[in-house]
Amino acid sequence: MTDLSFASATELIGLMRHRALSPQELMSHTLDRIGTSDATLNSVVALDPERALADAAALTARIARGEEPGPLAGLPVLVKDGEDARGFPTSRGTSAYRDNPPAAHDSIHVSRLRAAGALIIGKTNLPPLGAAVHTANDAFGVTRNPWNPDRSPGGSSGGAAAAVAAGLVALGTAGDGGGSTRIPAALCGIVGLKPSRGRIPQGPSGMPCWPQNVCLSGMARTVRDTALHLDVAAGHHPADPNSLPAPTASYRDSLDGPIRALRVGVMRTLGIAEPRPEMLRALERTADLLRDLGNSVRDEESALPGAVDFPAPFRMRQKVLAHSRLLEVLDDFTARRADFEPWFADTLDDSRTLTPTDFAAYWAHRSQLNHWTARLFDQYDLLLMPTVPTTAWPAKGPDVATAVRRHTLPISYTSVFNDTGHPAISVPAGLGPDGLPCAVQVVAPHHREDLVLGAAQAIETAFGALRPPAFATGS
Repeated sequence: MTDLSFASATELIGLMRHRALSPQELMSHTLDRIGTSDATLNSVVALDPERALADAAALTARIARGEEPGPLAGLPVLVKDGEDARGFPTSRGTSAYRDNPPAAHDSIHVSRLRAAGALIIGKTNLPPLGAAVHTANDAFGVTRNPWNPDRSPGGSSGGAAAAVAAGLVALGTAGDGGGSTRIPAALCGIVGLKPSRGRIPQGPSGMPCWPQNVCLSGMARTVRDTALHLDVAAGHHPADPNSLPAPTASYRDSLDGPIRALRVGVMRTLGIAEPRPEMLRALERTADLLRDLGNSVRDEESALPGAVDFPAPFRMRQKVLAHSRLLEVLDDFTARRADFEPWFADTLDDSRTLTPTDFAAYWAHRSQLNHWTARLFDQYDLLLMPTVPTTAWPAKGPDVATAVRRHTLPISYTSVFNDTGHPAISVPAGLGPDGLPCAVQVVAPHHREDLVLGAAQAIETAFGALRPPAFATGS
């Protein structure tokens, strides 16, 4: 008997294609699973069961007539509530937009999933405008980690990660502006890919993300499902002039070749982090694995530009991104500041103090990061490092002052690759002594998602998938 809760998206689609499972049956199971399991997690913030069942029934009839329904046919998908999905409000994780009317159109990303046969059933929680590494807001409350409800699933795609890790759905959408896909994936024991900048088109939007740090993504339990999502979602769209051309080959095909004879640089601290021992052990296991597979694996001690001034570059980065968010919501914020979460409103207000000198320093630092990574990828085909310095922090969020003092800032290893645009993936690499997932991050040169996916597949094959014990039983 297949455990429908933890079958991969690839397995579920195969069952439906061979008519061993109907979209209606899978949808009924999915809605039941959300109804019984999400009370603990609080990951799903909008759901339309009646429409989901009707869509599943219509697709079941199409399959029965012999129609070709698409590569994601019948798969229930939850959308991160920072993206538009037709028929659902887009709250963007803040009380200021909780009462928004349903979106009239899908984002480009969501429309591609729907065109591929996915059934969009609801939305997942996030912090206000994605501005935190834990998932909580005044609109919907705190989202919790399926491995321990006292811990956070991370952010900003914490709702998506919790839902996928707990077996509510096999695939969700996510987005990553400083680690917002990779960090929740790491804390929840699943796979999280940040593609190359522009790989998945964004918009349509009246206010593009001018720092160009955000990448749309998927959230899945397996590397193969991650590649499947990218095959569907990637490719240029004229509404996003910065989007990349469609890849010439399937990303799923990149998983089948051997990973060997690559130059791998192992980076433990970047000159700014002091990861917990369990994270270093996971890193060493992974390095040994890649070495045993025939790769040249060696230590790389290069420090991030600005490491001597840590954490000043991180603080400046976050302030500039807050300013970008302020511009996105400026009219609403000016008219009704009190509707936004108080801490978030203060963050937006504080960003107004940025000066031209600050912006010049910020972009100069971004340029230094580009040169630094270019030098690294002259020497290596892949970089290997922790995804985060620690396992999951409290559900209410990390103690940032303590994290700075202990050099365990959550975005230490992730945000740099948003700023440079490189593809990076987080893969589970066992459990720590506290029973919480550990993870490693693999980074590749620009536009080489095939390399990070191939390496991630090798790691997943060796170490296996993880299931949170409290959600692992039943089907």
